[in-house]
Amino acid sequence: MAEKVNTVRRNAAGTNSNVAPFEAIYNRSECLLQLLGAFHDIADFDDIHQAAERLDAIQAWIRREARAAAKDPIFNDDIAADFPVAQATA
Repeated sequence: MAEKVNTVRRNAAGTNSNVAPFEAIYNRSECLLQLLGAFHDIADFDDIHQAAERLDAIQAWIRREARAAAKDPIFNDDIAADFPVAQATA
């Protein structure tokens, strides 16, 4: 029988702590902090799994921001035709 593995994450001080999965990112500053955290996870701890979880949260935030930007009237004029990727993700 396989043993259940508890999720262990390092906090900013680098010490281990059992915490819930990464929460959704809500602003640019938090996104950048998580990006730096992912780099730190890989460079200092060789923890690709925690870095991947952080990067998933970052990617979700970027997608939400791209959808919100696509709905902004400034992107609905002639300039938007130059950026088909923004229209495709809406």
